[in-house]
Amino acid sequence: RAYEVPEAHVRVFYPKGFEVSIPDEPGISLFAFHGKVNEEFDGLEAGRWARDIPRAKRGRWTFRDRETKLNLGDTLYFWTYVINNGLGYRQDDGV
Repeated sequence: RAYEVPEAHVRVFYPKGFEVSIPDEPGISLFAFHGKVNEEFDGLEAGRWARDIPRAKRGRWTFRDRETKLNLGDTLYFWTYVINNGLGYRQDDGV
């Protein structure tokens, strides 16, 4: 059975900011987040946000943006990438 990237959890904060995270699991050495607001990806482009998270904190691998204000009706499109036991895996089409 192939490794599956954990499903990302999105939290939006008021008045601004959001975070996207996955739970820590044995073997994970990197989590990468790529995201855009209200615009779908054309393939595997980097997006407005493209960030590598090199370590987990408090049991989660977390990308945080403290400045962006997401409004009701906005759509956050994203894809994530995880290195697990030295191999890379993507989770595409996150919304």
